[in-house]
Amino acid sequence: MIIFTSDPEPFQDGEYITMYGKIDTIPTLKETTYILHSDKFSSDDVISWSPMIRNRLVVVTDKPPKLNKQAKELCVVDDKLKGKSKDNTFLLIKALMNWANRDRVKALYEEQPASLVLWFLRGKNQDIDLWRRISKVLYTLPEDYLKATLIYSIQPSRKKVVWPKKQKKDKDKPMLFRSNDQHWEILLDKSISIANLVRDDGDIPSGMRRTKQGQNIWF
Repeated sequence: MIIFTSDPEPFQDGEYITMYGKIDTIPTLKETTYILHSDKFSSDDVISWSPMIRNRLVVVTDKPPKLNKQAKELCVVDDKLKGKSKDNTFLLIKALMNWANRDRVKALYEEQPASLVLWFLRGKNQDIDLWRRISKVLYTLPEDYLKATLIYSIQPSRKKVVWPKKQKKDKDKPMLFRSNDQHWEILLDKSISIANLVRDDGDIPSGMRRTKQGQNIWF
């Protein structure tokens, strides 16, 4: 696979070869990462070199590449290079969800934390069979089994992958209400007598007025 990035350091592990300006070593070794520093690696270069690459060709550049549709299908552009703050975990999620070539996904799946990957996936994949497979290997077998499950069990699609939103924290429900009461906030807002009972009890949720309110009593 071909990866465009502005930072070669994450890819400088294991066997790697560094090149400047142009490719001077054919990238055919399976266990070697080829790192090319160049601002002129074009769509034609991506298309012509892609079939020869057996592991990774990392193109280090200071500006986002201008790629045609065919070239985009054959490579990955680091989100940091595009001025976004999303890390390579989000890049992996896009690959897991969208890419038909699962060997390319495998090449991208390295040291991303499993807990973060699963957090991304929970709101995006409702395949019960997938989650059953995950439950069989999670915390009981080495993490390689979990990686293999995610890579080869997810059915890729063209749906857009959206960054997960932070869930709103539920308000603290006063002990006066049952645990399954879905309307307690409405009761607090509409009934002065109930609100005053909560104040008497001292279990006041955040944002609620703490002093008791006056109310009209009919005799």
